Amino acid sequence: MKNSNFEKQKSESLSHQLIKAGRLIHEKGLFGAREAFHLPELKQSHLDLFPYIDFEGTSISKIAKRKGVSKQAVSKLVQEMVGMKLLSLQADPEDSRSKLVFFNTSGPFAIQKGFKALITIDHLLIDHFGEKSYLSVLKSVSDLVDFMQSESRS
Repeated sequence: MKNSNFEKQKSESLSHQLIKAGRLIHEKGLFGAREAFHLPELKQSHLDLFPYIDFEGTSISKIAKRKGVSKQAVSKLVQEMVGMKLLSLQADPEDSRSKLVFFNTSGPFAIQKGFKALITIDHLLIDHFGEKSYLSVLKSVSDLVDFMQSESRS
């Protein structure tokens, strides 16, 4: 297959275009999160832990189990985030051998701060395409997500 044919196929593939758009939005969102937290060293792997940390504290082993990765991988990321002052470790009152991971700031605030980076991208899209087109695309993509989730369950 010639390169031009392949490029044409990619540009005509909704799936490919959505993946590419998602990657570009992801990169812009990560940049925004780095700015919001004033942490240029912040990586996606750090942000990926946020949903697995309870506001009341969570053990490293529980985070690892929820995320489906090794305790060593989570421990390394947690230590990096403790160094960035995003997280803190405290003794687990129920297990003296374990420590609990906490958000250094209130958990909802940390997540909201990261989410603001995505909202900034939404505003950029609204400014570029107009609110009506933005809402139309949002509806279509939401329907697509619902469809793909139902397909993955069957």
